[in-house]
Amino acid sequence: MHDLVIRGAIVVDGVGHDPVRADVAVRDGRIAAIGEVGKVASEIVDAGGLALMPGIIDLHTHYDAQVTWDPTLSPSPSLGVTTAIMGNCGFGIVPSPPHLRDLIMRNLAVVEGMDLDALRAGIDWRFQSFAEYMTMLRGRGAYMNLGVLVWHSAVRTAVMGNDASVRKQPTTAEITEMKRLVGEAMGEGAIGLGASYSLNHSGWGGVPMPSTISEVSDSTRWSGRWAARGAASSRSPPARSRPTRWRRSPPATAAGSL
Repeated sequence: MHDLVIRGAIVVDGVGHDPVRADVAVRDGRIAAIGEVGKVASEIVDAGGLALMPGIIDLHTHYDAQVTWDPTLSPSPSLGVTTAIMGNCGFGIVPSPPHLRDLIMRNLAVVEGMDLDALRAGIDWRFQSFAEYMTMLRGRGAYMNLGVLVWHSAVRTAVMGNDASVRKQPTTAEITEMKRLVGEAMGEGAIGLGASYSLNHSGWGGVPMPSTISEVSDSTRWSGRWAARGAASSRSPPARSRPTRWRRSPPATAAGSL
């Protein structure tokens, strides 16, 4: 006997076949049958007139701040998204030393078109490190599954402060600290490194977002250290008209600078 039968839905399988009206049976948390599945089940849901499809994986989102006050992550779940990747373009709110939090919010308000007052009122700063942020996420009860990229611009800001947007080359000590922070984040569950080099990405007062003035090769070489672990990098390219790409990191090379 099936645990659940969803009856009469228009099934969209997500792999290109035409939609069909069918029943879907679930047993032990997995799809057991599609089509004529019988009438015996612990629970039967009438889905006539509704569509049934696999959850959407959204590879490019910016819920990094919103999740701290809105676990529903509206509006994505209502649009069918069940898994979201955050941290794209390297814009985020961790690491967040207290004296730099307003700078982080001001830059985020501009580059992501968010209301600064809403960020100041809404972000629940129960975290400073990536580990603390991940702890917050796990206890937040977010409506979607989440994957988090390390935020390149946020890491540069945490280490370099206001200089992150105006000084291209970090000092040796700053490079060492940034690598430590990224390594720590990867150890805490980050799935890769997000960065942007787009000329469109400016922060408060028109300053460049920090990652956009670093060498493109820097984060690529560094994130390559994680390729063997299956890490990915999300990088916005320099061209103004090209979209952000999602790709696997290149083969490991000598560590570069952030």
